[in-house]
Order: sequence, then C-alpha cells, then structure tokens
Amino acid sequence: MQHMALSVLCLKGTFSEAELHVLKARLRGGILNKVRRGEYRCPLPTGLVYDEAGNVTPDPDAQIRDTITHFFETFTRVGSACQTVKVFRKEGLNFPSRRVGGDTVFQPLTMSTAMRVLTSPRYAGAYVYGRRRYRRAADGQQKVQEKHDSSDWLACIPNAHPGYISWEQYQQNLKLLASNGRGYEMARGSPPREGAALLQGRAVCGQCGSHFRVRYRSTRGKQEAWYICDRAYRKLGDPDCQSIAGRPVDEAIGALVAERMTPAAVELALEIRREIEARQQEADQLRCRATERAQFEADLAQRRFMLVDPNNRLVADTLEAEWNDKLRLLAQTREERERARQQDQVLLDEAIRQRLVTMTTDFKKLWNDPTTPNRERKRLLAYVIEDATLIRQPLEGITRIQIRFRGGKTETLTVPNPKSSAQQVKTPRLVIQLVEMLLDNHIYSEIADILNKQGLRPGGSARPGRSNARFTALRVKYIVHQYVLRSRYDRLRDRGMLTIAEAATRLSVHEATVVTWAECGIIARHAYNAHAYLYELPETNLPAKHSSRWDRISDRAATFKICNKSKPEDPIKRGVV
Repeated sequence: MQHMALSVLCLKGTFSEAELHVLKARLRGGILNKVRRGEYRCPLPTGLVYDEAGNVTPDPDAQIRDTITHFFETFTRVGSACQTVKVFRKEGLNFPSRRVGGDTVFQPLTMSTAMRVLTSPRYAGAYVYGRRRYRRAADGQQKVQEKHDSSDWLACIPNAHPGYISWEQYQQNLKLLASNGRGYEMARGSPPREGAALLQGRAVCGQCGSHFRVRYRSTRGKQEAWYICDRAYRKLGDPDCQSIAGRPVDEAIGALVAERMTPAAVELALEIRREIEARQQEADQLRCRATERAQFEADLAQRRFMLVDPNNRLVADTLEAEWNDKLRLLAQTREERERARQQDQVLLDEAIRQRLVTMTTDFKKLWNDPTTPNRERKRLLAYVIEDATLIRQPLEGITRIQIRFRGGKTETLTVPNPKSSAQQVKTPRLVIQLVEMLLDNHIYSEIADILNKQGLRPGGSARPGRSNARFTALRVKYIVHQYVLRSRYDRLRDRGMLTIAEAATRLSVHEATVVTWAECGIIARHAYNAHAYLYELPETNLPAKHSSRWDRISDRAATFKICNKSKPEDPIKRGVV
C-alpha cells in the first residue's frame, strides 16, 4: 500500500524522483527497526497464530498441535525427512496445511512440506527475518528468490515466542539433515536404512581416513554389500583406496556386539517394547483428533440442515447433500481408525509380547532373529560403536578392523577376505600334494577313486548346481598338466622301466611274447594309463624263449615266482597291474 501511494504521488507530480527515493529509504528503515526489535509481523507457518494481543502462540486446534509435535518426535526417532514421510504414510496420518485464505486442511505429508517444517526456525520459537530475499530479473517483471545463510539474516531472536521444539533441537535437526546429504566433503553418518551393511556411515578407510560408501550388487541371486572408498577416483581419477566385502566384516561385528550386549539385553528389549507402544498411542491419539473433527463438522452440517426452511427445497437439498457427505467422511474416519487399531493390535499381540520377553534373556536371539529389520540392528549398533576403521591386507588375505566403542575403548578384529570366483573353483593345495604322491604308484583312474573315497571334491563343485561333482581320470590328468606335475610315465622311466619294444629287443623275443609273459607273471609290467604299460625285467635269470610243449608256460611262471620270492609281491605297493 505504501509503494502504491508513492506511485500515485509520483503520477501527480507531488514529489520529485530524489524525494521518492528518500521516502522509500525511510519506510525501509522503519521496517528494519521493527524487525530488529522483533515487532514486525510476518506470515506464520502452519501451527502458529497471532492472538488478540499480537503475540505468537501455538494454534488453538489440538489436532494441529498434536500432529506437528508427532512430526518432530518421529523425525528425532528415525533421523531422516524421507523416513518421516514414510512413517506418516504407513500410519495413515495427514499433515495440516494452511491455505491462502487462512483455512487449514489436512492432506498427505510430502517431502517438500517436511523439509519446510524442519528448516523453519519459527517452530523453535525464534523470530527471524531475511531468510529469503527477492530481486527483479533483467526483464524487470519476474522476481528471483535468493536464500541466505543464518549469518546473513537481518534478524534472528531465539526464544522470542513459544515453539514446538527448542532452539538446540532445531540446530541439531539442521546438522542431521546436512549429514544425511550425499556430499563427499563431510564425514557423514547417514540414518539407518534397510540395507544389510551394518557399518553404514560408521566405516572409516584406514588409508585416507574418509568414510566408506556402501554399494550393493546382486551376485547369483544374492545381494552383497561392499564398503568402497572411491573419493580419490571421483576427484582426481586415481585408483580406489580400498574395496572390502561387507559380509565377513558385518558377521564379525555382529558376533562382537551380541557377545558384549548380553548383560544389557533385558532393559534394551523392554525399552524397545515401550517405544513401540508409545508410538502406537501417539498415532491413535492423532486419529482420534481426526475423528472428533469429522464429528464436529457432521454435527454442524446437521444443525444447518435443521434450521433451514423445509419449503426452500433448493437450499435444503444442498444442505442435506453436504450433511450426507460429512456423515460418510465421519464413517470413513472411524473405519480407518478401527482398522489401524486392529493392525497395531496384531503387531503387539500377546504372542509377540511373550516372544519379546523371552528374547530379553538372550540378546543373541534378538540380534540373529531373521524378523529383526536391518535398520533396527544399525540403531542398536549406534549405541555401542562409534566407528570402525577397515584396512585390507591382500598379501595376507585378511582385513583388519579397528573398532572404537562409545566409551573410548578400542578392539581389533581380523577376518579373512572372501575368495574370488577363480579362487573358489581353484583346486585345493592338499589335493595337488596328494596327487603328486599317488602318481608314484597309481594311474589316473585309481587316483580319482582314492580321492573320492577320502571325501575330497574338485574345485568346480563350488559352482552352483555342481555340488555332486566327483574326480575322474580326466580331471586328474588336467591337474597333472595344469600344475606341471611329473607324469607317471616319466616316473616309471626314471625307475628303469622299458617300453614293449625295448623289452622285446632286450629279451630277443617278439612283442607278443613280452605281452604273454607279462600276463602270466614271468615279467612285471606297470600301467601308466588305463591301457598302456612299461615293463620291468628281472636283474638276474632273464627268461628265454623256448618251446612250451615240454615246459608249460604256467609251470615256468610258478618257477619264476619261486626264484624271485625275495621281491615284494603286493601289486598295489609296487604299482603292478
């Protein structure tokens, strides 16, 4: 209005341009003086109103006050604006919103509304002015909004009027919102989420000192968590500091917490139960307020319909339709409250109460219970552990965990690093050593039977769907060639064994005769695969070829065995087939 009056005066030519600038400056100065004293009246957010004396007070509507109070309590509990919106949506609660005309309506809570309420200092009882400033764009018409930090506000007077939270709580909420951000510059402890990584926001890189990021990936249908420090890569293009698998680390941390927290399990579980019950009571109270409001509006519509002249059917029909709408809304509100109460009752029925009481005697059961959400595990962990420094040592195959507890005590854990896919299917060193020893006296098929009888399995059995894999002659042959083991043929040749051609030349007989003598036992033969042999000739009393009509070959074999009875006769011990 002041600017409009100045424009009118300018049009009439009452003041010059310089005098108008002086008047505007004086008007602006008067506004700023009121602002510094906290007397300049500004539009208030939902939940705060001006009383008859011009003082700021909470809204007289109990439903509005209770809803805003429940909003701040929920944010303190879950630690995230997004999670607060999800809780309101899950509980079926609406949030008050003031329209331009001054009327307040209840509608679903949105993310923008939640952030506006959390960042508004008026809810903390502070008088502020100058949080946003407007300037005209180059076209002279459009206004551009600029937000300023608290240090640039024109006025900030804490405890100027009653609020829903304290000034210290407001500052803490701002710090929590900033720590929930995704910026890399700050060491942030993000609020607990649904992921399986227990050290979310608490894992510190042992090389650069930055907080790890949590990354999830799906491997063979299973979700795996990884702690990754990639700030150097994203800023400078350098390689990642560390990349550590989360499952072994989380299992070690969980076992340690379950062991340390057993004495305090009773009080902790009872506190959790009390918190759940208090949360349900707050939500039911807000639903009760909504029901009372719907009942009041239905009664008001009824009184309006009763006071109308029955002959005025146009007005009577409209009021009757409005009354019916209010009654339907009242019935719907009552049904929603009853349904929510039944769901809460199912959540905390007698069986679950007994289960909670039973689990209080052993914290490990509560921690390892599959129905316990990961978010609750992280919240429990936050009361015990301050942070954990992870250092991966690839040469030793371990990860060292330096844990710092809330009280200042520290402890070091060591966990083995998980094997890669290639390492999982790699043949164990024990199997290689056993094959190396068995090659002296056994062929591939015999070695495979011995390994299977001892319960050993090939490396490929670690693959999905191949747990029933067994050793075969071909697998043993692959191991011999892959790990450059001396073959059985070379071992037998080193012991002086002869091929069939060499044995026939040495004995001056045909190769078929050598085979016949070996089958009858006159000379020894050693298999180096399933169908090939090397022959061992006696050092003395070499057999000679002559007619077998007068000297049967079976008798000669018996005589040969008697002459060489000093040699071992166990074919398995000598590797003779």
